[in-house]
Amino acid sequence: MNKTRLGIVAIISSIILSASSAFASLDESKELKIINYNVYNGMKLDESEGKQQFIKWAKEQDADIIAWEEMNFFTREKLEKFAASYGHNYAVLLKESPDDAAFFPVAITSKYPIVNVNKVVDNLWHGALYADIGNYHFVITHLNPFWTAKRIDEMNLIIDSIKYSQDPKGKWIIAGDLNSFSPMDKSEYDKSNLLNDIKEKEKKRPILENLVDGKLSYTVQQNLINAGFIDALKIKHNEFISTAPTKVFYDQSSTPLRYDYIYVSPTLKNDVLDVKVIKDDFTDNYSDHYPVQMIIKNH
Repeated sequence: MNKTRLGIVAIISSIILSASSAFASLDESKELKIINYNVYNGMKLDESEGKQQFIKWAKEQDADIIAWEEMNFFTREKLEKFAASYGHNYAVLLKESPDDAAFFPVAITSKYPIVNVNKVVDNLWHGALYADIGNYHFVITHLNPFWTAKRIDEMNLIIDSIKYSQDPKGKWIIAGDLNSFSPMDKSEYDKSNLLNDIKEKEKKRPILENLVDGKLSYTVQQNLINAGFIDALKIKHNEFISTAPTKVFYDQSSTPLRYDYIYVSPTLKNDVLDVKVIKDDFTDNYSDHYPVQMIIKNH
């Protein structure tokens, strides 16, 4: 083989080695950064082609895994291209309807392979996306916004799906917009105007049934807590931290709310290193919800 051909082989080998080393390995990562973000009606407030403002923000966060809600107008192809733009070569969309503004699918993107995907839409308002990344089991969901009774049914479905799974004691992470109140925030809501806010909204929109016997209900998340799951934010923060509204106009309530959560199974509790609600110049202005970030030890 002459020197020219040897040189070509060397270049090709170098390219192959470089490309292969670019693939992220979950086993080599000591920590995992996970973000959950409701992005408001298909990232509507980012009017750039391909959602460049969201891409820029996601690059800056450099999360390993991002759970997304309200991914309206995305298709599988659009999501994969979008995710690849910030370094996530794996992406799964629950469902797609490019022309339906009320479809509200959830999605998950990752640096690492997403496997064992299960897309559940029956008996759920928006649905739930089940997916494994390594030995972590993810459930991404967005609960019913209109009726507490339906939210209770939806959460019970998710709880049972884990209870009767092949790995009920495993590493589970439930992330999403739960459209419900944590009992751990009750003291904050008791001294707020939230109850009156909801009563006024229900007068204007009779379809809404978010109160139970005229009171705030904590049953949705109390059932999740009773099943052993842990509100990750409260592992690190005793104080109330809202996830809505942002600085963008938001008609849900004039009272600060916490609707966005990451819950973990007991086996992950001691692995949680940090949890926060990300409030910055971008998240102030590009959705009606703030994202929640969790960092865990990976082993």
